[in-house]
Amino acid sequence: MTTMTPQPAPVTGRTAPAPAPASAPADEPVFAALAARWSAEGRVVPGQVDQEWAMLAGSCPWPLR
Repeated sequence: MTTMTPQPAPVTGRTAPAPAPASAPADEPVFAALAARWSAEGRVVPGQVDQEWAMLAGSCPWPLR
């Protein structure tokens, strides 16, 4: 049996360096309003830490012996 390690593909044909990413635009008002509504309802907002997931992912699924 052989195993293969994935290797990145070479980039060819690029003559100029890639442009630098522009600064992140401010959130659209509709997204800010949605994030505020979700926070008020106790829902997780993207970009925030999900405490429940952290607790579930950090615990051992098997009982200790």
